[in-house]
Amino acid sequence: MTRVLQKNINGKTVYLVEDHHHALHPWARERDRLGIAPHVLTLDHHTDTLPAFTHYDETHEKKHEKQIAAHTDEAIENALKDLRHDEHFDFAIRNGIIASATVFSHVNFSRDVNPAIRIVHDPPPDERLETLARYYARALETEFLSANLERAPLPPDLPFILDIDLDYFKGEKSVHPEDSSLFRELIRKSAVITIARERDWVRLLNMDYGKTPVSVFEETLLRMISGQQA
Repeated sequence: MTRVLQKNINGKTVYLVEDHHHALHPWARERDRLGIAPHVLTLDHHTDTLPAFTHYDETHEKKHEKQIAAHTDEAIENALKDLRHDEHFDFAIRNGIIASATVFSHVNFSRDVNPAIRIVHDPPPDERLETLARYYARALETEFLSANLERAPLPPDLPFILDIDLDYFKGEKSVHPEDSSLFRELIRKSAVITIARERDWVRLLNMDYGKTPVSVFEETLLRMISGQQA
């Protein structure tokens, strides 16, 4: 069974999972608790927006069934056996687990994107290391998040899940914004928070940014959720 760690921090339910697609478990639980399919606002290095079971369908003669009968842990667990980490948003929308999603990503090579998914990608002007370091350092800055939200406002009539893939962060400065007011507002307004550790991607993507371990990003975020300074 996929391991999901649930915490209550400062009155907010926070779920921690290892791989991003494992967030399907808490998303399904929260959808049933809320009684309505929520929106998901995700911060991620990648877009994770391939159609459900793309990789399975490319390697099997018979196409995979895209629908599940219920949002039970067993049904989600069975789906996860054949889902890749970049296919869970489409799966969640197809099955009424979430209504829609907004992805703030650092890269965008997406294709065949579900129309209920909005990708916001504001790339750096060049690929020089110093340029990228400055770009990633803005990850939680109010001006950066505000510009993204202006391009893709949250649906006013839906609760939202704040979903964070820790590979969104590069270097310690990326989790120590000078102005964290908007990010803290998103924390307060979210119905629930999901955090995916994605240890391998964090390690690979941080090679040029101090080799910051996943624990630094996780612990700093949890402090911010608790209301402490980063």
